[in-house]
Amino acid sequence: MLPDRNNQVRVRANFPGEVEVLVHVGDAIHAGQALVVVEGDKELERLSARNAGRVVEVLVRSGQDVAQGALLVVLEELKPQA
Repeated sequence: MLPDRNNQVRVRANFPGEVEVLVHVGDAIHAGQALVVVEGDKELERLSARNAGRVVEVLVRSGQDVAQGALLVVLEELKPQA
């Protein structure tokens, strides 16, 4: 999950499964904060923020089944202070 030139990060599902969304649009987030949990047949993954920022877009809802690679959340990372 690397930021694009607009400092936005797109969080995608690494495998198919049911999602639990833990954030809302506009939420301020901190590094390491859990954003979404994806539960597959035999896997469970908690996707967390790499850096501080805010939630720009949530594209899924809790309980929704998603495919591998599905776009879940878009974040705007804060630029590190020099």
